[in-house]
Amino acid sequence: MKKNAKKIGKKKEEKQEKPFVIGIIGPIASGKDAISNHVAEKYGFRKISTGDFLRREAVKRGIKVSREALRKLQRQIRREYGEDYLINKSIKEINELGLKKVSLEGLRTPIDVELAKERLGAKIILVDVDAFTRFMRQKRRERHGYSKTYQQFLHEDAIENATFDLHKTFKMADYKLDNSGTIPETNRNMDKLMKKIIREHNKKTRKK
Repeated sequence: MKKNAKKIGKKKEEKQEKPFVIGIIGPIASGKDAISNHVAEKYGFRKISTGDFLRREAVKRGIKVSREALRKLQRQIRREYGEDYLINKSIKEINELGLKKVSLEGLRTPIDVELAKERLGAKIILVDVDAFTRFMRQKRRERHGYSKTYQQFLHEDAIENATFDLHKTFKMADYKLDNSGTIPETNRNMDKLMKKIIREHNKKTRKK
């Protein structure tokens, strides 16, 4: 019965018109949240993040929120409920709310990106910034638990990569956005990219 229910659910999903979804991926402190905010504010996209589900789960379990704690919790959740648990929560929310335009954050593993593309038709943007620039930006933010030295930051980066196979995830991106400049420069680059993505999306929609 469960298998049949899953098949029926997937058929319903396929019949529904897929929303316009842009997935934002990138390494630590690359500016994913700022990019997602820009897309939401300027283009009317609704932000959905797998990280929100993760943080809510942390609160339920009485876990103090930090990067390391969330990483451990995410590993545990993926072991307990499956690698696709968090992305499926996001997909379910998008479909239940009937959202038409979504900026999707928190995609970490190849399976996250694979399902976002397969079931939502998502276009994936990799936010690209060199490691030292990311370290300096993180240092200026002074968030709790941030790396105090560049070596610590590189170590944290390596753990993140190994935990979630980020090198594989990043290869699945459809577009790359350079976020090494100023905020206005990045926003201009993002606007150029958005024009291209919107044009391609409209062209594909008209063909249907």
